[in-house]
Amino acid sequence: MIPIVFVALFFYGVVPLIGAWRVRRAWDRFREAALEAMVTPEADFSLLQAEHPLPPTRVKLSGTLEAFEGVDRLWIGNDRVSVAVSLRGVPVYFLDEQSEPFGIGVEPPRKAEASSLGALPEGTQFLVTGSLARDNSGLVHFGSSPDQDLLVIAFEGSPATVLARAVYSGRSVLDHWNSWTPVSLGLGFALLLVLAYGEFRPDGARDVGLTGLALALLPSTFFLPPGILFFYGFARLWGRARDQRARSDLARARARGEAAEAREAGLQAPWCEALSQISLFFGVILNAGLLILVLRLWIP
Repeated sequence: MIPIVFVALFFYGVVPLIGAWRVRRAWDRFREAALEAMVTPEADFSLLQAEHPLPPTRVKLSGTLEAFEGVDRLWIGNDRVSVAVSLRGVPVYFLDEQSEPFGIGVEPPRKAEASSLGALPEGTQFLVTGSLARDNSGLVHFGSSPDQDLLVIAFEGSPATVLARAVYSGRSVLDHWNSWTPVSLGLGFALLLVLAYGEFRPDGARDVGLTGLALALLPSTFFLPPGILFFYGFARLWGRARDQRARSDLARARARGEAAEAREAGLQAPWCEALSQISLFFGVILNAGLLILVLRLWIP
């Protein structure tokens, strides 16, 4: 029984949660950069003069795509200035215009690499924030460094709200479902089937085998009663917690006068998240128990 329970906990719980932590940390860094960009000064023409000392702090530029230069450099400009942006090793986030940009369940920005940007038309809106650098030819450009990452957002909608929308939507809709989750569930399913099969042999323990088979099938029961009621509650509460965390970030960034709103939203979010996890736990336990009962009646 212990190996079966360990495999289920590890592949259905521990690995997806580690993946969720990685996803959350990545989006935390994205939002921190977007929040910092809200108070970052705009780049102006004087900063781009070849003999002018480069500022040690970050600057930002909001403009439109003017041209590509090679596979990892593009030019962004507005009516005041035009700057090259080096995208080597820098992801680009796509922020779509949505009907409710500050509503529960809003999709996070899509992430892409520089090599996939060739199909973008001229005039695509961009916001870039980071440090300026000077290449060997003296050209001043945006470029990343070991201690200063670039934030590059291609967006639709109003430039005035792009950073607020990025801060609000810049978090995973469901941390539990990440790139590690499908692989982990598949491996756990296969291993549990193997362990359960071993227990169905004449010298095995039938109850242990039924438990292993039930745990193997457990992920396929998320949309089945009675657990679906708890899974629905989990999704609603998780979405509420995500919304409260986003509103807390925005309230802190906008003005000191909204500190009370930020504090209230920040206090509500952990409670909603904890209740969502409790709801998920009860849903899993109910469906696992029901599966074991059904398999006992079905398998002699």
